[in-house]
Amino acid sequence: MSTKLLIVFLCAAVGTVAGLAVMKRYKRNFLYLDGVCSVISELKRNMSYRRDDAVSVLKRCEVPSAHLKKNIDEYIAFAAAKDGKLSLSRGFLSSAEYANVCALFETVGGSGGAVQASELDGFGTVFTEHKTAAADKLKKYGTAAVKLGFLFGLAVGILTL
Repeated sequence: MSTKLLIVFLCAAVGTVAGLAVMKRYKRNFLYLDGVCSVISELKRNMSYRRDDAVSVLKRCEVPSAHLKKNIDEYIAFAAAKDGKLSLSRGFLSSAEYANVCALFETVGGSGGAVQASELDGFGTVFTEHKTAAADKLKKYGTAAVKLGFLFGLAVGILTL
């Protein structure tokens, strides 16, 4: 009897872990977009008051996403080289999100303060929409993935008995 319970428990645990892996994917996308929104607000705030250049602001930014940190480092290397075309790694981003991220980093530091602030306002609204959509997906599909993973694992465990 205890062997059967162990099998059911292990199957439910494996299903739950699979659900958590799916939820992690949605959370990773949300954290990336949340980080982009915080970077945009930091750039806007800095341009309004301190007037530092974009590279120094981006170097100081602390972001929760490792992929966003990688993209910031790629931009900093591009800005230091001052030639060629900006190449950012896509990672897990959708095509629309990736296109907007590329457009954002291509315009950062390329114009004067007033023009840059209006461009950042536009990007802020776009990325806020992306972030809201990612939060909705995380809330809706993330928790459902964990629950369904547990139930699927439980069902497999029961059916193997």
